[in-house]
Amino acid sequence: MLETIEQERPTDVDASQETREGFSRVSYDDGYAEFSYRPVPTIATVGLVLSLLSATAIVVWMAMPLCLIALVASAVGLYVIKTSGNAYSGTGVATAGILLSLLFLGGGIAFQVYTYRTEVPQGYERISFLHDLSEKGFVFEDGVMRPHPDIAALDGKKVFLKGYIYQTQKMEDLGSFLFVKDNGDCCFGAQPAIEDRLGVVMEEGKEIDYHAGKVAVAGTFKLNKKYDPQSNLEPIFMIDGELFSTRVSDF
Repeated sequence: MLETIEQERPTDVDASQETREGFSRVSYDDGYAEFSYRPVPTIATVGLVLSLLSATAIVVWMAMPLCLIALVASAVGLYVIKTSGNAYSGTGVATAGILLSLLFLGGGIAFQVYTYRTEVPQGYERISFLHDLSEKGFVFEDGVMRPHPDIAALDGKKVFLKGYIYQTQKMEDLGSFLFVKDNGDCCFGAQPAIEDRLGVVMEEGKEIDYHAGKVAVAGTFKLNKKYDPQSNLEPIFMIDGELFSTRVSDF
């Protein structure tokens, strides 16, 4: 003989109190509870994912726009939730996206500012490859091409310069290498213009390995007195390298 035991719903429980975010108890039918699910807006989820990806902005400035995109997406998601009349949940998701994107954006800016202010070794003058060398380049005097007077004035000075190593077949223990303004010519095989290249000869015992990203060299700037315009990739600007660093700002 089987005995059937019917479990009745307690009558002293207020269904409206049995709620949690995303779900609400709305009715009972023969012992079963039906729930209504409040979804999280897609835009809020996208904002959170983008904010997590934007963590790279702390060390790579090119990822900073991703922080702004994540911030906007998360803010729109929060607005949709707040104006949905309780149709959507996910306030925490949208808020987290906003806070993380702001955190990574601020961290990236702080890192770049700090690195820029501390990257130049004491006793060296910062010069810009673009503005102080490439854009000034050369002038013609009496039909003869000469380095711009401002560049000539750098001869013998200790300078700090950022750029890219021109890739050759040798990748390790580089005692000397060609330094270029940007990595466009390096990557696409074209030869950099004479004003866009610089020869670096490191001090003995300070050889370096090839690095694909932006690097910095500190040393004594000089003009190549033996420059031969017929020689392939011969630089007229030179640096006797004393210091080399891969930890530099992007500006």
